[in-house]
Amino acid sequence: MRENIIQTGKRGNDGRTYIDNDWYDKGIAGNAFFGENVYLDTSYGFASFQSKEKQGLLMGDASGCYDVVSFIVSEKGKITIGEFSIINGATIICNQQISIGKHCMVAWGALITDNWLHENTFNVNDRRDLLKKTGNDPNRLYPFGNQTAPVILEDNCWVGFGATIMPGVRLGEGCVIGSKTIITEDVPPYAIVAGNPSRIVKYLR
Repeated sequence: MRENIIQTGKRGNDGRTYIDNDWYDKGIAGNAFFGENVYLDTSYGFASFQSKEKQGLLMGDASGCYDVVSFIVSEKGKITIGEFSIINGATIICNQQISIGKHCMVAWGALITDNWLHENTFNVNDRRDLLKKTGNDPNRLYPFGNQTAPVILEDNCWVGFGATIMPGVRLGEGCVIGSKTIITEDVPPYAIVAGNPSRIVKYLR
């Protein structure tokens, strides 16, 4: 029988959180807060966490991030993850606000973003300049666009591998998002959604 892994860590004198025996030694920003028994496999996923908010991240009790979850967060970004939720190898891009409820599961390769570059936002030259600016930045910070809308996952949502949750979307309680599905509009509670373009396949009882 597999034994439960108890992970330990501590706050450093600089206010950052350091995970014991972590191969990445930069730690996690001091405005990220974690409940009891939260599991983080490495702090490397927070290398692009730039939030300056008083509470940039809050992870509830017994939640966890596995297989290097990438948190790409702007200075004004705020993320909450409810208790017992599991994020596995996903990418979270937050320019403003992303809220993930309790008992949610987000599979590997999934993307949740509240920020996007709409095809009509910039012309080709503007986008080229943006990429050059990013390339010349020694910190290589993510080039957030000006299309931002909060994303909400209600409790008990399941996002399949490779799925994309676009800005402004609310996933209703208990819904299931199929693998590789792109979600651009709200999903009703307990709906199973799949395909591209996405469609409701059925509802859970």
